[in-house]
Amino acid sequence: METAGQIVKRLAKKSVPSLLLGLVALLMVDFLQLSVPRVIKLAVDELTLGRADSRLLAIYGLIVLGLAASMGLLRLLWRPLLFGFARRTERKLRQQIFDHVQTMHVGYLADNPPGEIMARATSDLNNIRMSVSFGLIAATDGLVMGLAAIGFMMVINPVLTLFALLPMPLIVVIGRVVGRRMHAGFMAVQESFATMTEEVREVLSAIGMIKVYALAGREERRLAAAGRDYLALNMRVARLQSLMFPLASFFTSLSLAIVLGAGGPLAVFSQITPGDFVAFTAYLGLLTWPMMALGWVVGLLQRGRASMQRVTEIITAQPLINDPADPAPLPQAHGGISVRGLNYTYEGAAVGALHDVDLDVAHGRVTAVVGPVGCGKSTLLSLIPRVIDPPDEAVRVDGVDVRRLALADLRGYVVLAPQEAYIFSTSVRENLSLGRPDATEDELWQALEAAEFADEVRALPSGLDTELGERGHTLSGGQRQRLGLARVLLLNPPVLLLDDPLSAVDTSTEQRILQNLATLRRGKTTVIVSHRLASVAFADAIYVLDHGKVVERGVHHGLVRQGGLYQSLFAEQAAIAALEG
Repeated sequence: METAGQIVKRLAKKSVPSLLLGLVALLMVDFLQLSVPRVIKLAVDELTLGRADSRLLAIYGLIVLGLAASMGLLRLLWRPLLFGFARRTERKLRQQIFDHVQTMHVGYLADNPPGEIMARATSDLNNIRMSVSFGLIAATDGLVMGLAAIGFMMVINPVLTLFALLPMPLIVVIGRVVGRRMHAGFMAVQESFATMTEEVREVLSAIGMIKVYALAGREERRLAAAGRDYLALNMRVARLQSLMFPLASFFTSLSLAIVLGAGGPLAVFSQITPGDFVAFTAYLGLLTWPMMALGWVVGLLQRGRASMQRVTEIITAQPLINDPADPAPLPQAHGGISVRGLNYTYEGAAVGALHDVDLDVAHGRVTAVVGPVGCGKSTLLSLIPRVIDPPDEAVRVDGVDVRRLALADLRGYVVLAPQEAYIFSTSVRENLSLGRPDATEDELWQALEAAEFADEVRALPSGLDTELGERGHTLSGGQRQRLGLARVLLLNPPVLLLDDPLSAVDTSTEQRILQNLATLRRGKTTVIVSHRLASVAFADAIYVLDHGKVVERGVHHGLVRQGGLYQSLFAEQAAIAALEG
């Protein structure tokens, strides 16, 4: 698995021609900029010797103008090449984060909230882009400009150059000390930003509940506290950064004072010409930029380094559920499922969720799994398509251990419809055809008819093309469930697992949907989890779970006559239904 730094290096290798061209153009700008003091030196010496006339001065002026125009054109060349590479790097890393997060197991987002990942895919990537572009360019430009300026100064007068450079080593020492502290500070800043982003995301997602419970004041105080923490950490880093610029400016000014004190007498006593003295001070001025940029570049590179670490943590994280090294071919049978001796305990839980579960789902039949709340029904269904990972050999599809199948093959063959259907903020059509974008209009309506949702879609302002808003907020809970059910019915996979997908639908509508389901799914395998026992009375086989164990199995009438847990739950629900009329 590549780190963020390795990805940047790989992209740089692929972009070597354009990067070299950009760097050559950048260095040519530096060369032309360094030529300007030489032209000024010649002009000043000609004036001092009394040989300059208006024509000669005009020529020198045009040369300076030509140098400036050339620098402008070269900047038009190097900026798109070098900054463009940084933008492409940012895009690649963002895509890498998005793609990798999708491969992670479901529990990954519990430890890494979406707000945290969003912060790394925005703020951290911006820091990397800035360090790759401005940081790298300023470092290269400053280094070349600084060394070249020092070289030209040495040519003019080595002794005067040594005097001018006396304060410079102090900047290097201070830069190293401050740089280490800035790296730790930037890490803390990015962590604080991620925390604040997650809090904002949570508040916006739960805005309905916050209004109902009048929690706006409390949430404002929470966010204000996070904002104060973020501000305090940024101010700490800002104080560190603020040391670099004044110190660089001070030591540059100190160098200039030394040059004026030592170089003035040299010019007066003709050891150097006035033009040399003017050029020397000009080169010292050019040396000011590398000195001033040092603090900024150090901060930029330290911020980028901290962000590189944070992005690397995401893109190198290992999913707990992976494809097998040598996947078995998808079975050619028709969707039988067998579960043998299945035990499962969630990480950190004191008690297992499932205990020695045996279950057989015959091909082409409807099997129901029922039981009290928290008995392990949803866990059992999640283990079959490896949404959570079962033990070896515990779950088989058509005789093949699900752990031996490629995840894409398994989840295309066995489709799980969760209780809470997620609705995207797009149209009904796009939500419905999510798994089958090539579905025809007739197929879309057939799926809606089977889910008893077609009439309501026809009544919407734009029918199938009606926009549903954030998480489908324009629909009721029952409507969202039926749209989600229609979505999986459109796929019509060999094995369909329904995890109580009609809990928010009224009983009469649920009965019609289940009748439609029996017709539509004839010849295919369906497993239904439901809290309404009457709704699954038609199932070919019913398994009753209690505290993670299979305590009863059979068909509806036989289970009622047994007088066990199923009969007790059925009688309780019948009594409640009678009371409700």
